[in-house]
Amino acid sequence: MKNYMLMGVSTLALVAVAQASHAQANTEVVAAGERLAADHAPLGVRAGSFLVIPKVELQETYNDNIYATEANEESDFITTAKAEIAARSNWSRHALNAVVKGDARRYADNNDENQENYTLATDGRVDVMRDTSIGGGISYAEDHEERGDPNTIGSPSEPVKYNTTLARIGAYRGLGKANARFDSEVKMLEFSNGTSTTGAAINNSVRDRNEYSQSLRLGYRLTDTFEGFVRGVVDNRVYDNKTNNRTNRGQAVVAGTSFDVTGKTKGEAFVGTAKRKYSNAARPEISEPVWGGKVTWNATDLTSVIASVDRGIEETTLNGSSGFVSTDYRVVVEHALTRDILLKGNAGYTNNEYQGAAAFQREDDIMSAGVGVDYWMNRCLKAGLGYSYSDRDSNVTGGDYGRNAVMLKLTATY
Repeated sequence: MKNYMLMGVSTLALVAVAQASHAQANTEVVAAGERLAADHAPLGVRAGSFLVIPKVELQETYNDNIYATEANEESDFITTAKAEIAARSNWSRHALNAVVKGDARRYADNNDENQENYTLATDGRVDVMRDTSIGGGISYAEDHEERGDPNTIGSPSEPVKYNTTLARIGAYRGLGKANARFDSEVKMLEFSNGTSTTGAAINNSVRDRNEYSQSLRLGYRLTDTFEGFVRGVVDNRVYDNKTNNRTNRGQAVVAGTSFDVTGKTKGEAFVGTAKRKYSNAARPEISEPVWGGKVTWNATDLTSVIASVDRGIEETTLNGSSGFVSTDYRVVVEHALTRDILLKGNAGYTNNEYQGAAAFQREDDIMSAGVGVDYWMNRCLKAGLGYSYSDRDSNVTGGDYGRNAVMLKLTATY
């Protein structure tokens, strides 16, 4: 989930706290895709008390609008090679995990779009006593911004490169039917400067910032199938650049429930309020109702439906805007055609409302859809074929675009 209420995690999931917080709500509701993946789980390489899992992937993509533009669309073939090595402990208590992964993307005709990205991450958990644990993790990633992002400054001749450094610590305590979870996170974002298509310098340092977040979740198990909870979040986003100051402070309070109703349906839903106040008085405060949730429904033993909704206040560096309110709806359908073949379909709708002076109140409606199939040839090899479509309808000139992409990939793991 992208908004700050649910708190971001490192690229490698922080089992340090997540496993403990869900220990009491363990359920057999597993989506079709997860079941097939578990059935074909890699063997891994034993290294003492650790399991090391190597993985490589080769993907070929045809994208008919690589720059996400409204006019003069440019198509290209993109070859992506990915490599990953993950290690996780197999101790009876405590946990320690690490992952190193990277990818290289090569465009057949538009070489300026070529990219190399990588991630380093580690996390762990210390089981202090029964139903009590402390954990955390750190990660560093180098990535590139997607073309068409409204936050991109100017018209860069190459994709904008940025680095993300993340550190997180948390604690969980269960006591009978009650439980509490605290998380604290620091995220540092640094953007590289660039050059526009006309040769002018682009200063992206105005986007550099540190984000500090703390959250407290209190839960109480009402029945064997329902848990009620409240969660509060406070966070500060401090920008390095003080001239065009975007530093702001936010807070949110939500109440909700997690549930496992029939043994075939599980999920979580919440509703609350959030607001952000900006250091620069010229940027109006944003205060909005927020809500979210995710439900997994195993309609049959072979078919799963996963639906989610997410509404929150997001960060932007778009001129004239304080931030934007994003409301996102998603649905995914998975069907296990055989024990080795998974059919997938998805659809989504996102509304982004930018808040600020009347002249800068941008609004984007984004539709997306896709279908795909995964075929496990054996435990070590998987092939995939997919198609995706996305369309953005914006009230700003040149903000619309449509895009089709077809992907073919082969994954090898051990």
